[in-house]
Amino acid sequence: MAQQQHDKSFKINSINSGYDGFFKIDLIEFKHTLYQGGWTDTIRRELFGRGEAAVLLLYDRSREVVVLIEQCRAGALTRAMHHQQNQQAWLLEPVAGMIDSGETPEMAARREAIEEAGIEIADVEFICEFYPSPGGSDEILHLFAAEVDSTLLADFAGLPEDNEDIKILKVPFAQAKRRLLTGGYNVASTIIALQWLFFQKLSAHSAE
Repeated sequence: MAQQQHDKSFKINSINSGYDGFFKIDLIEFKHTLYQGGWTDTIRRELFGRGEAAVLLLYDRSREVVVLIEQCRAGALTRAMHHQQNQQAWLLEPVAGMIDSGETPEMAARREAIEEAGIEIADVEFICEFYPSPGGSDEILHLFAAEVDSTLLADFAGLPEDNEDIKILKVPFAQAKRRLLTGGYNVASTIIALQWLFFQKLSAHSAE
């Protein structure tokens, strides 16, 4: 027997600012319809206002390397401290950054390529957009990819005025894929981008 169509509706009762700094936290009260009919009680949540960001995976198909950046990240500090492993605070990621007012996601991706990798991008390919942590954050990531000549990249980059200290890594495809398959990456955007590269982009190209 076919299941009855669920009427997906919600009501936001209130949104109040709890904190407004580099990031913001809103206090939101809402309710939504239930699958089996009726409505939930009022749900209260703290919502981390992260905004929208662009992520750009750079890769050099002719030299078979993927370009990742390494930098110290605030979100990894406490875990690194608890494990007494300082190096765990330095994470491997694609180029990425917040989308500024008046920018499109693609414009932000191109700007971040200059700021974080020191290279201008010709063609950008859209991959997907996704919520990395929708249970408590409104952040949306717009994921792109671009082919580059990796020999044009420097070893370090970043904007000093933003306290960016970035190391640029050119990782051979085989090494990056092996690390991906053995659970060696721990940043969602890195994992998703590399899965697209190895299991969609490159596999489709080899099948042509």
